[in-house]
Amino acid sequence: MAEYINLDGQNQTTFTIPFTGDDENDGGTETPFPRPLHYEYDLPEGEKLRIDAYTAAWRKCLDRIKSIVRALHAPIASEVEHAIYTSYDRALPGLPYPEIPVIGITDPTSSSTFLDQIAVLTDSFDLEDTSNITAFTSHLYPNDCNNVMSAMKALISGFVNRPHILDKGKGRSGISLANYDIEILSAWYTAICNTYDLTEQRQPKLIVLLHDFEQLDPLVIQDIFSISSLYISRLPLIFTLALSSPASPSYLHSTYPRSTLALLRFSNYTVPSGAKVLEEILLQTFFDSSFEPDIIIGPGVLTYLADYYNRHNSSVDAALNILQLAHLKHFSGEALTLIVRSTPAPEALSQDTSLPFIEELLSRLQSFETSSNANDRNWTKQSISSLIAATDNARTDMYSRARRLRIGFGIVKLIQDFMTSQGYKGLDWDNPIKGIGNIDVMISALRGGLGSDVKFLGTMVKKLKTSQLGTLLDSMHAFFNSLPLVVRSSEEEARMNLVVAINALPPRGDDDVTGASSQIAANFADWLVKYLNGLLTPLENVPLWDIWYTGASLFPSSLINPSVRATVVAGLLHPHDFTDRKKDEARADPALWELPDTSILFHRYLDSGKMLNIYDWFMAFQQELETQRKNLKERASGAKSRQSSPRKRGGKGKTKEKENAESEEDLERWQLEVQARFVRALQDLDYLGFLKHTGRKADHVQRVVFDMHD
Repeated sequence: MAEYINLDGQNQTTFTIPFTGDDENDGGTETPFPRPLHYEYDLPEGEKLRIDAYTAAWRKCLDRIKSIVRALHAPIASEVEHAIYTSYDRALPGLPYPEIPVIGITDPTSSSTFLDQIAVLTDSFDLEDTSNITAFTSHLYPNDCNNVMSAMKALISGFVNRPHILDKGKGRSGISLANYDIEILSAWYTAICNTYDLTEQRQPKLIVLLHDFEQLDPLVIQDIFSISSLYISRLPLIFTLALSSPASPSYLHSTYPRSTLALLRFSNYTVPSGAKVLEEILLQTFFDSSFEPDIIIGPGVLTYLADYYNRHNSSVDAALNILQLAHLKHFSGEALTLIVRSTPAPEALSQDTSLPFIEELLSRLQSFETSSNANDRNWTKQSISSLIAATDNARTDMYSRARRLRIGFGIVKLIQDFMTSQGYKGLDWDNPIKGIGNIDVMISALRGGLGSDVKFLGTMVKKLKTSQLGTLLDSMHAFFNSLPLVVRSSEEEARMNLVVAINALPPRGDDDVTGASSQIAANFADWLVKYLNGLLTPLENVPLWDIWYTGASLFPSSLINPSVRATVVAGLLHPHDFTDRKKDEARADPALWELPDTSILFHRYLDSGKMLNIYDWFMAFQQELETQRKNLKERASGAKSRQSSPRKRGGKGKTKEKENAESEEDLERWQLEVQARFVRALQDLDYLGFLKHTGRKADHVQRVVFDMHD
C-alpha cells in the first residue's frame, strides 16, 4: 500500500514516492496512488476507485480546456495555415535568387501548444485519398542544433522517417549518402511525388517547425538557411519559428546578419496570451452553464493560480499543471472522494471491511441534517441502499447548486456587459487601476460576495429606458434559450417571468406617457435581485460538499516552487525522514552515529565556526565512526551469542593470538576506510555547495551556511 503523504503539511516541502516494483520485471507494476490523510476509513479497493475517479475527472477537464485553447488559437492558426499554403504563390518576380518563406509565431509564454496545433492542421497524409496531401512537418529543438550536421540530420529524419508512406530502398552502404546530406531529402521528396503522381500544383509543402528559436545557435541556423536556399527550386521548404520575444523589434532582424535576412521572406503572427487567456479558460470551464466539471475548483486554488500565472509563468501549460495537481491533491487527500462520480455497489459496502467507510459517510451526512427535514431522512436507520440513495441525492444537490451558481454568474456578467455597451459605468470589473480582474470576481462569486454587485445592477436596471430594458430582456431570454435542455427546464419559472416582462412592455417606438415601463422595470429589478441572490449562494451549504468542491483549501505551492535549500538541509539533518520508515511508528530520533556519513559530517559542520580545520573535522568524524563501529560490533556479538551453540573449552590461547593478529590488520584497514569515507562525505558537501575553498590556509575551508535550526 502507498506510503502516507500529507499534501497539506506546512513543514513538508518534498515528497518521495518509493519504487515498489521488481527490478527484473517492472513493466507490470502500477504507480501507487498517495494514501489519503484519514486512510483508516478507506475501502479495500478505495485506491483503485479513486484513481479511476481522478482519471475521469481530470480527463474531462483537460479535454474541455484543450477545446477552449484550440478555439482561442483558431483565428491565428487559420491565418498561419493560409500563409503556409500560399507562401510560394506570393513570390516577387525579378529576384536574383528565390526567397525562403519564414513565418514567425510570437508566443510570449513559450508554449508548444500552438505549434502542435499547426502541425496537426497541416501534416496530413491519407493513403486512400492521396489528393489530400497538403504538407509534411519536421520539428527542430535546441538539443538537435548543437552543430550543422546534427541539425540537418534531425531536419531530414523528421521528413524521411515515414515508413508508412514510402519504404526505404535497399542499396549498398558504400554508395549511400550521409544522413545529414540534404540530397537525401531531395531524393525522398522526388520519390513521393513520383509514387503518388503529384503534379506541381498538388505537391506538398515541407514545414520545418523550430521550437524555442531564441535558444538555437545563430551560426547553425545561418548555415541551415544557406543550404536550404540552394534547394528551394526542388524542395518547397517553409520555416516556422516559435518566438517568445516581442514582435518589435524582431529577434530575427536584430540577431542575424543582412546576408542571411536577404535569403528570407519573413511574416509574423502573434498568439493570444496574457491574463485574458486564463480568464477565458476559467470562465468556460468552471463558470459555463453548458459544462459541468466533476470537481469544482474553489477560491483557494484559483487565487494561487491567478497569482502564479501573472507573476511567474503566463502559459497554458503552467495553468494545466496547477489544475492537475489540484485534482490530484483533492483525490489523494480524502478517502470519500471515490464517490465523486458514483457510489459503490451495495455488495461492496456490505462487507465487514467497509464498516469504517459507512460510519464516516453516515457521520458526514448527519452533520448536515436539520430538524426541518429530519423526518424525511430515514436513511440513518435504514439499509445500505438508503445510504446509497442519500449519497446520490447529495451528489445531485451539489451539482444542482453549482449549476445554479454558474447560471447566476452568467446573468450578472451578461447585465454587466450590457451596461458597459450602453455607455454606463457598470461594476468595477476588469479594472486594472483598482487591481480587480475577472478572476477576482469569480473568486468572489464562489465565496458568496456578489451581493452588493447584484444590488447595484438592480438599481441600474430600474433606470433603463424602455428600448434598453427591452434589449436587456431579449438578451436574457436568449441566454436561457441557449442553456442545455436539462438546465433550462430547471429554470423554467425564471424564464416565464422574463416572457411576462417582455410581453408587458409597450412597443419600442411608443412614448411611455403613463409610466408603465418604469413600473415594469422596478418590478423586474426587484425580482431579479431576489432571484440572483438565490442563485449565488456558497456551495458549502450542501451535504458532503467537500467531496466535489475544493473550497478554501490552499494549493500546495511547494509542489510547483519547492524550497530546495530547506529540503537539502532537512535531508542532511534528518535523513531517516526520507526513508521508508512508517510515520505512525513511535520511534525516537536516531543517534548521531546511526546517521549516514554525510549527515554526521554535516552535524559537525554546524558545530564549527566560520573556518573549518580539515584535520580537526576529520578527527571529530573519526570519533563518531569509532562509536559506530563499537555499537555495531556489540549488536553483532549479542546476536551471535544468542544463536551460537556450546563449544569445548580447549585452545583459548591460540584463538586469542589469532584474534590479536587479525585486529592489527583490521585496524590498518579501518583507518583507510575512515579516510575514504571522510573524503567521500566531504566531496558530497562540497558538491552541494556548503564549502568554500580559500587560498589563505590550505588545510582550512570556509563555511557558507549559518543560522541553521535543527
